[in-house]
Amino acid sequence: MGGLVFQNQGSANEKLWMAVIDSAIEDWVRGPARQKSRAEFFLFEDEEDFPFVCRSAGLNPASVRESLWMIRAQAASDSQLNVA
Repeated sequence: MGGLVFQNQGSANEKLWMAVIDSAIEDWVRGPARQKSRAEFFLFEDEEDFPFVCRSAGLNPASVRESLWMIRAQAASDSQLNVA
């Protein structure tokens, strides 16, 4: 999402890990099916790498996931409104 999800703050190491999360979100939102599926697993189900990446970025993994679930729910709601 072009760095829009997370503000540019923190150490260079934290910025690197934030870029990893941002890239996964970009793949989940706009990627081809295979990338989208892998990103979705990483963002919503992975219990090993995702928490490590979040903590390395200076973020709380549970808070990030909660935000992602809210985005996912809103997107599902919006798509249902567009179909109706």
